[in-house]
Amino acid sequence: MIHVDAIDHINVTVADLEASIGFYNRVFGFRVAEDCRDDARPYVILGRAGTAWLALHQQTGEQLPGSGRINHWGFVVADFDTLHDQLQSMGIPVLYTERWRDGVVEYPHSRSVYVADPDGNEIELTSAFGGGLS
Repeated sequence: MIHVDAIDHINVTVADLEASIGFYNRVFGFRVAEDCRDDARPYVILGRAGTAWLALHQQTGEQLPGSGRINHWGFVVADFDTLHDQLQSMGIPVLYTERWRDGVVEYPHSRSVYVADPDGNEIELTSAFGGGLS
């Protein structure tokens, strides 16, 4: 069994990034911690360190029907270094192995692997809460 320390984040597609940032700031006091609005697929990570993080990705135009949905959620796991072996022993395939070696995504301050539950819901398993954002 993989030991989960915390729910890390929820990754959501939105239609209007600015409106969503304003909403989460005004209603919950969430602040932007990572800002990639100039990216080809604009996104921000906002929330409060040690409490909650949201990753908001904007889709527009022909992509719009996908907005307003949860793309994946993340769990912080206790022992990331043995995670790959644990998943393999349970017969749980790691996603994105064609893109990243062994499916391990190296972020600036954390590492993650992605798996899917029986219904295809994607789950990110990460080594550090909020990707190490403070």
